[in-house]
Amino acid sequence: MEYLVVLFPRRRRVKINDGFNGYTNELIELDGGPYTVSLGPPPNFTPQSRDVDLRNTAPLTPMIVQFEESD
Repeated sequence: MEYLVVLFPRRRRVKINDGFNGYTNELIELDGGPYTVSLGPPPNFTPQSRDVDLRNTAPLTPMIVQFEESD
């Protein structure tokens, strides 16, 4: 298992490879490998998505992906 935390100022559903999987600011467990990470609507965030290769993580040292609010 690998671990990911997606940071965003508000609670939002996290989209992993076009399917919803967890929420922002919470620990998400996934198998290792490449993923495209995005957020659920509304589309008021930047960047629109991030590509990650999830490897060598642990519950206390997850990969961190951050999105910012935009207009």
